[in-house]
Amino acid sequence: MSTTPLTVGIISPYELVLTGLSAMLRRHPSRVTVCDASASDGHLAGLDVVLYDAAGLDPVDATGGSDLDHLVRSNARVVALARPQEPALAAAALEHGVAGVVRMDASATEVIQLLARVARGAPGGSPSTRHVDAKLLSLPQGLTVREFEVLGLVAAGLSNAEIAERLYVSINTVKTYVRAAYRKIGVDRRAQAVVWCAHHGVAAN
Repeated sequence: MSTTPLTVGIISPYELVLTGLSAMLRRHPSRVTVCDASASDGHLAGLDVVLYDAAGLDPVDATGGSDLDHLVRSNARVVALARPQEPALAAAALEHGVAGVVRMDASATEVIQLLARVARGAPGGSPSTRHVDAKLLSLPQGLTVREFEVLGLVAAGLSNAEIAERLYVSINTVKTYVRAAYRKIGVDRRAQAVVWCAHHGVAAN
């Protein structure tokens, strides 16, 4: 196992978050080196992983994640930082392609462990390499992350076939997610699911 510290970039619209995370991670110099990072410049080169504050996504239009999209397209390995009270943003970050999600109240050890796991994975956050625990996201109605994603795509008006193509799964798998999600939220029709999503802040990704 390599003993070289991870090189980590942090991106957040809030100076307090940037300062706090940097200070927390820098207490572990043998495991992490915090570097400058920007979604729009050359600072991404050489980073093992980027810690992206999901607050950078618009909470009203969580599809508007241009800087996050840039990170993912650049093949950066990205972990989203999520606030427990904003599960929709965490789910939206997953839809944009992040490789993992960590909660704002996680310990330094938990954050570093997740960063290390993601750094060892494939670039771009493919579904097989995502590291997230639905319980950490406080998703409503006991929904799993994938069920939450599927509901968001239903809300966006995608058909089951289109959802299957988007998520790289079979249409039968999508139907299974849809049935499970509908049962948990107490609906049995697509129109009802769309209304539920609108009332519960599920992003139409």
